Amino acid sequence: MKTYQATARREDRWWVVEVHGVGTTQGRSTAEAQRMATDLVAIMKEVPLEDVRVEIEFEVPGDLGEEIKRARQEAREAEQAQRRAAEKVRRAVGNMLSSGMSKQDAARILGVSAQRISQLTRSA
Repeated sequence: MKTYQATARREDRWWVVEVHGVGTTQGRSTAEAQRMATDLVAIMKEVPLEDVRVEIEFEVPGDLGEEIKRARQEAREAEQAQRRAAEKVRRAVGNMLSSGMSKQDAARILGVSAQRISQLTRSA
């Protein structure tokens, strides 16, 4: 399956989608824009629809676009922080159990369930 990159910009009531190196199409909703872009690639490249994947970056102009960019960036940062925190908790659980604490004690100290401690020790 080949992946194509595309950019969609809002123009009046339409999303105008430029599939890089292929062509341009449009749709009224983001879902329709996605379908139309995939159809465009399949037709222009003469390949089966199921062999096409189109990644669209939807561009929203102005203040709203900036707000969306900031929200997405903060969401990415939060996901990264969550992964780092989970790794630290796994490490702490391992150290707690190695020091002789029970799973129940580790759970109570960390404020999680004993089942979560078991999950963390299995994934370590």
